[in-house]
Amino acid sequence: MKRFLALVMLAVLLLPAARVRAENASKALYTARTRMDCKIYADWDGTEGITHIGTIPKHRRVSVLALNPTFALVSYAEDKAVGYVRRVCLEDTRIVDNASTPPYGVEFNHFLSVIEADDAPVTTAPGGGDTLITLHQGARVSFIAFEDGYGKLIYHRQYAYIDSRLLGDLLSVYEDPETAGTDAPIASYTSFYKITTDESNLNRMTNIAVACQKLCDFPLLAARELNFNQDMGPYKASSGYLPAGVLSDGEVLQGYGGGTCQVSSTLYNVVLQLPGLTVLQRRAHGDNGASYLPIGMDAAVGNSALNFRFRNDYPFPLRIDASSQDGALTIAFYRTK
Repeated sequence: MKRFLALVMLAVLLLPAARVRAENASKALYTARTRMDCKIYADWDGTEGITHIGTIPKHRRVSVLALNPTFALVSYAEDKAVGYVRRVCLEDTRIVDNASTPPYGVEFNHFLSVIEADDAPVTTAPGGGDTLITLHQGARVSFIAFEDGYGKLIYHRQYAYIDSRLLGDLLSVYEDPETAGTDAPIASYTSFYKITTDESNLNRMTNIAVACQKLCDFPLLAARELNFNQDMGPYKASSGYLPAGVLSDGEVLQGYGGGTCQVSSTLYNVVLQLPGLTVLQRRAHGDNGASYLPIGMDAAVGNSALNFRFRNDYPFPLRIDASSQDGALTIAFYRTK
Protein backbone atom coordinates (compact mmCIF):
# COMPACT_ATOMS: atom_id res chain seq x y z
CA MET A 1 0.00 0.00 0.00
CA LYS A 2 2.75 2.47 0.90
CA ARG A 3 4.64 1.88 -2.33
CA PHE A 4 1.41 2.35 -4.28
CA LEU A 5 0.81 5.71 -2.59
CA ALA A 6 4.34 6.83 -3.42
CA LEU A 7 3.62 6.20 -7.09
CA VAL A 8 0.37 8.13 -6.79
CA MET A 9 2.35 11.06 -5.36
CA LEU A 10 4.61 11.07 -8.41
CA ALA A 11 1.65 10.93 -10.74
CA VAL A 12 0.06 13.97 -9.10
CA LEU A 13 3.17 16.00 -9.92
CA LEU A 14 2.37 15.60 -13.60
CA LEU A 15 -1.11 17.11 -13.32
CA PRO A 16 -1.57 20.63 -14.72
CA ALA A 17 -2.21 23.36 -12.16
CA ALA A 18 -5.84 23.85 -13.28
CA ARG A 19 -6.55 20.16 -12.63
CA VAL A 20 -4.94 20.31 -9.21
CA ARG A 21 -7.04 23.32 -8.20
CA ALA A 22 -10.14 21.24 -8.82
CA GLU A 23 -9.04 18.62 -6.30
CA ASN A 24 -10.48 18.63 -2.80
CA ALA A 25 -7.82 19.88 -0.37
CA SER A 26 -8.93 17.28 2.16
CA LYS A 27 -7.13 14.72 0.03
CA ALA A 28 -3.78 16.16 1.11
CA LEU A 29 -1.17 13.65 2.18
CA TYR A 30 0.48 15.96 4.74
CA THR A 31 0.15 19.33 6.36
CA ALA A 32 3.09 21.63 7.07
CA ARG A 33 3.86 25.08 8.44
CA THR A 34 5.71 27.70 6.42
CA ARG A 35 8.85 28.76 8.26
CA MET A 36 9.39 31.79 6.00
CA ASP A 37 7.49 33.69 3.33
CA CYS A 38 7.16 31.07 0.57
CA LYS A 39 7.04 31.99 -3.09
CA ILE A 40 4.54 29.91 -5.06
CA TYR A 41 5.38 28.78 -8.59
CA ALA A 42 3.09 27.40 -11.30
CA ASP A 43 5.67 24.79 -12.33
CA TRP A 44 7.89 22.53 -10.24
CA ASP A 45 10.53 21.98 -12.94
CA GLY A 46 12.95 24.67 -11.80
CA THR A 47 12.37 28.32 -10.94
CA GLU A 48 15.23 30.05 -12.77
CA GLY A 49 13.75 32.90 -14.78
CA ILE A 50 10.20 31.96 -13.73
CA THR A 51 8.09 34.61 -12.03
CA HIS A 52 6.32 33.37 -8.93
CA ILE A 53 2.54 33.52 -8.92
CA GLY A 54 2.07 34.38 -5.27
CA THR A 55 3.45 34.19 -1.75
CA ILE A 56 2.33 32.31 1.33
CA PRO A 57 3.22 34.22 4.51
CA LYS A 58 5.39 32.53 7.14
CA HIS A 59 3.85 30.54 9.97
CA ARG A 60 0.83 29.51 7.90
CA ARG A 61 -0.52 25.96 7.74
CA VAL A 62 -0.66 24.45 4.25
CA SER A 63 -1.75 21.11 2.77
CA VAL A 64 0.92 19.12 0.94
CA LEU A 65 -0.45 17.28 -2.10
CA ALA A 66 2.77 15.85 -3.56
CA LEU A 67 6.57 16.04 -3.42
CA ASN A 68 9.63 15.83 -5.62
CA PRO A 69 13.24 16.08 -4.37
CA THR A 70 13.20 19.90 -4.20
CA PHE A 71 9.60 21.11 -4.35
CA ALA A 72 6.27 20.47 -2.65
CA LEU A 73 2.90 20.92 -4.31
CA VAL A 74 0.77 22.71 -1.72
CA SER A 75 -2.63 24.26 -1.29
CA TYR A 76 -3.21 27.25 0.96
CA ALA A 77 -6.88 27.47 1.91
CA GLU A 78 -6.82 31.09 3.11
CA ASP A 79 -5.95 32.41 -0.37
CA LYS A 80 -7.34 29.41 -2.29
CA ALA A 81 -3.85 29.11 -3.78
CA VAL A 82 -2.31 25.98 -5.28
CA GLY A 83 1.26 25.78 -6.51
CA TYR A 84 4.82 24.65 -5.91
CA VAL A 85 7.08 25.86 -3.10
CA ARG A 86 10.60 24.87 -2.18
CA ARG A 87 10.63 22.15 0.46
CA VAL A 88 13.08 24.16 2.55
CA CYS A 89 10.21 26.60 3.22
CA LEU A 90 8.26 23.98 5.15
CA GLU A 91 8.56 22.66 8.71
CA ASP A 92 6.49 20.77 11.27
CA THR A 93 5.20 18.31 8.68
CA ARG A 94 2.39 16.00 9.77
CA ILE A 95 0.80 12.98 8.11
CA VAL A 96 -2.91 13.39 7.46
CA ASP A 97 -3.71 9.65 7.56
CA ASN A 98 -1.13 7.55 9.39
CA ALA A 99 -2.76 4.31 8.27
CA SER A 100 -2.31 4.90 4.54
CA THR A 101 0.38 7.54 3.99
CA PRO A 102 4.14 6.95 3.99
CA PRO A 103 6.50 9.08 6.10
CA TYR A 104 7.04 12.59 4.75
CA GLY A 105 9.68 12.66 2.03
CA VAL A 106 10.09 8.91 1.59
CA GLU A 107 10.86 7.80 -1.98
CA PHE A 108 10.14 4.11 -2.47
CA ASN A 109 12.66 2.30 -4.65
CA HIS A 110 11.46 -0.73 -6.58
CA PHE A 111 14.55 -2.13 -8.33
CA LEU A 112 18.19 -2.91 -7.62
CA SER A 113 20.88 -3.61 -10.22
CA VAL A 114 24.59 -3.51 -11.05
CA ILE A 115 26.28 -1.60 -13.86
CA GLU A 116 27.44 -4.08 -16.49
CA ALA A 117 28.87 -1.68 -19.09
CA ASP A 118 32.31 -0.09 -18.89
CA ASP A 119 30.71 3.35 -18.70
CA ALA A 120 27.16 4.27 -17.65
CA PRO A 121 26.36 7.99 -17.62
CA VAL A 122 23.79 9.27 -15.14
CA THR A 123 21.88 11.96 -17.05
CA THR A 124 19.30 14.64 -16.31
CA ALA A 125 16.79 13.23 -18.82
CA PRO A 126 16.02 9.82 -20.33
CA GLY A 127 18.32 9.42 -23.32
CA GLY A 128 19.75 12.92 -23.11
CA GLY A 129 20.40 16.00 -21.05
CA ASP A 130 23.54 16.69 -19.05
CA THR A 131 25.77 13.95 -17.63
CA LEU A 132 25.87 14.28 -13.85
CA ILE A 133 28.32 11.46 -13.14
CA THR A 134 29.54 8.33 -14.91
CA LEU A 135 29.40 4.93 -13.22
CA HIS A 136 31.49 1.92 -14.21
CA GLN A 137 31.17 -1.84 -14.22
CA GLY A 138 30.32 -3.24 -10.80
CA ALA A 139 28.67 -0.16 -9.30
CA ARG A 140 25.34 -0.95 -7.63
CA VAL A 141 22.33 1.31 -8.13
CA SER A 142 18.79 1.45 -6.77
CA PHE A 143 15.91 2.70 -8.90
CA ILE A 144 12.52 4.24 -8.22
CA ALA A 145 11.06 3.05 -11.52
CA PHE A 146 11.78 2.74 -15.25
CA GLU A 147 10.64 5.25 -17.87
CA ASP A 148 11.04 4.53 -21.60
CA GLY A 149 13.80 2.02 -20.88
CA TYR A 150 15.69 4.27 -18.45
CA GLY A 151 16.09 3.65 -14.73
CA LYS A 152 14.94 6.61 -12.63
CA LEU A 153 16.69 7.55 -9.40
CA ILE A 154 17.56 10.61 -7.32
CA TYR A 155 20.84 12.43 -7.82
CA HIS A 156 21.23 14.93 -4.99
CA ARG A 157 18.03 17.00 -5.38
CA GLN A 158 16.81 16.07 -8.82
CA TYR A 159 15.66 13.01 -10.72
CA ALA A 160 18.24 11.33 -12.96
CA TYR A 161 18.35 8.41 -15.38
CA ILE A 162 20.48 5.46 -16.50
CA ASP A 163 20.01 3.50 -19.72
CA SER A 164 18.71 0.04 -18.75
CA ARG A 165 20.82 -1.54 -21.53
CA LEU A 166 23.89 -0.73 -19.43
CA LEU A 167 22.66 -2.77 -16.47
CA GLY A 168 23.16 -6.37 -15.44
CA ASP A 169 20.50 -8.50 -13.78
CA LEU A 170 17.63 -6.51 -12.37
CA LEU A 171 16.24 -7.41 -8.94
CA SER A 172 12.74 -6.34 -7.96
CA VAL A 173 12.34 -5.07 -4.42
CA TYR A 174 10.06 -7.54 -2.65
CA GLU A 175 7.14 -5.56 -1.27
CA ASP A 176 6.17 -7.83 1.61
CA PRO A 177 9.05 -8.42 4.06
CA GLU A 178 6.90 -10.88 6.00
CA THR A 179 6.94 -13.39 3.12
CA ALA A 180 10.21 -12.46 1.40
CA GLY A 181 12.93 -14.99 0.75
CA THR A 182 16.59 -14.35 1.52
CA ASP A 183 17.63 -13.53 -2.04
CA ALA A 184 15.33 -10.57 -2.77
CA PRO A 185 15.93 -7.04 -1.42
CA ILE A 186 13.05 -5.66 0.66
CA ALA A 187 14.20 -2.01 0.50
CA SER A 188 17.04 -0.09 -1.15
CA TYR A 189 18.33 3.42 -1.88
CA THR A 190 21.26 5.08 -3.66
CA SER A 191 22.79 8.46 -2.87
CA PHE A 192 25.72 10.05 -4.70
CA TYR A 193 28.95 11.49 -3.29
CA LYS A 194 31.75 13.59 -4.76
CA ILE A 195 34.64 11.76 -6.45
CA THR A 196 37.19 14.58 -6.57
CA THR A 197 40.79 13.56 -5.87
CA ASP A 198 41.81 16.15 -3.26
CA GLU A 199 43.11 14.55 -0.07
CA SER A 200 40.11 15.45 2.08
CA ASN A 201 37.64 13.92 -0.36
CA LEU A 202 39.76 10.82 -0.93
CA ASN A 203 39.69 10.37 2.86
CA ARG A 204 35.95 10.94 2.84
CA MET A 205 35.47 8.17 0.26
CA THR A 206 37.58 5.85 2.43
CA ASN A 207 35.41 6.65 5.43
CA ILE A 208 32.26 5.90 3.43
CA ALA A 209 33.70 2.52 2.44
CA VAL A 210 34.70 1.74 6.05
CA ALA A 211 31.20 2.54 7.35
CA CYS A 212 29.64 0.45 4.57
CA GLN A 213 31.72 -2.55 5.59
CA LYS A 214 30.73 -2.11 9.23
CA LEU A 215 27.07 -2.07 8.21
CA CYS A 216 27.55 -5.28 6.23
CA ASP A 217 29.05 -6.91 9.34
CA PHE A 218 26.25 -5.78 11.65
CA PRO A 219 23.64 -8.49 12.48
CA LEU A 220 20.29 -6.71 12.75
CA LEU A 221 18.48 -9.29 14.85
CA ALA A 222 14.80 -9.14 15.74
CA ALA A 223 14.15 -6.49 18.44
CA ARG A 224 17.74 -5.25 18.12
CA GLU A 225 18.63 -1.59 17.88
CA LEU A 226 21.25 -0.16 15.55
CA ASN A 227 23.00 2.79 17.16
CA PHE A 228 25.06 4.37 14.39
CA ASN A 229 27.59 6.22 16.54
CA GLN A 230 28.14 3.22 18.78
CA ASP A 231 28.01 0.43 16.19
CA MET A 232 29.79 2.16 13.30
CA GLY A 233 32.20 4.10 15.51
CA PRO A 234 34.22 5.24 17.23
CA TYR A 235 35.21 7.76 14.55
CA LYS A 236 38.97 7.61 14.91
CA ALA A 237 42.04 6.14 13.25
CA SER A 238 41.91 2.90 15.25
CA SER A 239 38.54 2.15 13.61
CA GLY A 240 39.93 2.75 10.13
CA TYR A 241 38.62 6.30 9.72
CA LEU A 242 40.60 9.21 8.29
CA PRO A 243 40.25 13.01 8.73
CA ALA A 244 37.87 14.55 6.20
CA GLY A 245 35.31 17.33 5.87
CA VAL A 246 32.53 17.30 8.49
CA LEU A 247 29.43 19.49 8.21
CA SER A 248 28.85 21.28 11.53
CA ASP A 249 26.42 24.19 12.00
CA GLY A 250 26.65 25.01 8.31
CA GLU A 251 30.46 24.96 8.29
CA VAL A 252 32.76 22.30 6.87
CA LEU A 253 35.42 21.31 9.40
CA GLN A 254 38.02 18.54 9.41
CA GLY A 255 37.33 15.55 11.62
CA TYR A 256 37.88 11.81 11.75
CA GLY A 257 35.03 9.94 10.10
CA GLY A 258 33.94 12.76 7.78
CA GLY A 259 31.59 11.18 5.25
CA THR A 260 29.89 8.75 7.64
CA CYS A 261 26.89 11.10 7.77
CA GLN A 262 26.18 10.24 4.16
CA VAL A 263 26.11 6.56 5.07
CA SER A 264 23.74 7.16 8.01
CA SER A 265 21.59 9.42 5.82
CA THR A 266 21.35 6.87 3.01
CA LEU A 267 20.53 4.23 5.60
CA TYR A 268 17.76 6.49 6.94
CA ASN A 269 16.15 6.62 3.50
CA VAL A 270 16.11 2.81 3.37
CA VAL A 271 14.73 2.48 6.90
CA LEU A 272 11.82 4.80 6.08
CA GLN A 273 10.65 2.34 3.42
CA LEU A 274 10.14 -0.46 5.94
CA PRO A 275 7.23 -0.05 8.37
CA GLY A 276 8.67 -2.75 10.64
CA LEU A 277 11.67 -0.56 11.49
CA THR A 278 11.19 2.13 14.14
CA VAL A 279 13.28 5.31 14.10
CA LEU A 280 14.38 6.14 17.67
CA GLN A 281 16.65 9.13 17.05
CA ARG A 282 17.43 11.24 14.00
CA ARG A 283 18.26 14.86 13.24
CA ALA A 284 18.95 16.61 9.95
CA HIS A 285 21.94 18.86 9.19
CA GLY A 286 19.99 22.07 9.81
CA ASP A 287 17.02 23.48 7.90
CA ASN A 288 18.44 22.89 4.43
CA GLY A 289 19.91 19.50 5.26
CA ALA A 290 22.78 17.81 3.42
CA SER A 291 22.89 18.64 -0.29
CA TYR A 292 23.43 15.03 -1.41
CA LEU A 293 19.82 14.15 -0.50
CA PRO A 294 16.38 15.76 -0.90
CA ILE A 295 15.75 18.52 1.61
CA GLY A 296 15.26 17.22 5.13
CA MET A 297 15.99 13.58 4.31
CA ASP A 298 19.42 13.28 5.98
CA ALA A 299 20.48 11.90 9.35
CA ALA A 300 23.46 13.57 11.04
CA VAL A 301 25.78 11.56 13.29
CA GLY A 302 28.90 12.27 15.34
CA ASN A 303 27.93 12.89 18.99
CA SER A 304 25.17 12.20 21.51
CA ALA A 305 22.97 14.95 20.07
CA LEU A 306 23.63 13.85 16.48
CA ASN A 307 22.98 10.16 16.08
CA PHE A 308 20.81 7.82 14.03
CA ARG A 309 19.16 5.00 15.94
CA PHE A 310 16.46 2.58 14.86
CA ARG A 311 15.07 -0.77 16.01
CA ASN A 312 14.12 -3.89 14.09
CA ASP A 313 10.54 -4.61 15.13
CA TYR A 314 10.10 -7.44 12.65
CA PRO A 315 9.99 -10.91 14.23
CA PHE A 316 12.97 -11.97 12.09
CA PRO A 317 16.56 -10.78 11.53
CA LEU A 318 17.65 -8.58 8.64
CA ARG A 319 20.88 -8.29 6.69
CA ILE A 320 22.26 -4.94 5.53
CA ASP A 321 24.19 -4.83 2.25
CA ALA A 322 26.07 -1.54 1.76
CA SER A 323 28.55 -0.64 -0.98
CA SER A 324 30.22 2.41 -2.52
CA GLN A 325 31.81 2.78 -5.96
CA ASP A 326 32.26 5.59 -8.51
CA GLY A 327 30.26 8.04 -6.40
CA ALA A 328 27.26 5.73 -5.87
CA LEU A 329 26.50 4.72 -2.29
CA THR A 330 23.86 1.98 -2.24
CA ILE A 331 22.28 0.29 0.76
CA ALA A 332 19.80 -2.59 0.62
CA PHE A 333 18.04 -4.69 3.25
CA TYR A 334 17.41 -8.43 2.99
CA ARG A 335 15.58 -10.85 5.22
CA THR A 336 17.67 -13.63 6.71
CA LYS A 337 16.55 -17.03 7.97
